[in-house]
Amino acid sequence: MDTIIRPATPSSKRGPNRRHSDEFKRAAVARTLAPDASVSRIARELEINSNQLFNWRKRFAAEVALSNDVHGQLLPVTVIDTPTAATPLASKSPGVIVLTIGRAQLRLEDQADPATLALLLARLLP
Repeated sequence: MDTIIRPATPSSKRGPNRRHSDEFKRAAVARTLAPDASVSRIARELEINSNQLFNWRKRFAAEVALSNDVHGQLLPVTVIDTPTAATPLASKSPGVIVLTIGRAQLRLEDQADPATLALLLARLLP
């Protein structure tokens, strides 16, 4: 006597995995980098899982941001007062630095630590 073991419910067979080109992935990531963009809404429009789109963002976001003209442009800078070599930094009057990137704004009042400022700028600017 042979025993045949079968599952109680038939297994659902998934369709074949779709393969997307790198160009498609980069275009999808570029859409998510726009201001007020919703990653889950874009994923639904493209009929992909939002987790997949987040993974593509990790993979391609830096590359797409570098190729985007908005992120690659120079920022205007105005120098109000340049300290001379004889003026110690501690005696300088406090100032304000305001950096606006899209909807984010960084405001530094008083005297900013140069190392901290460099780290913040490196994180904010692509």
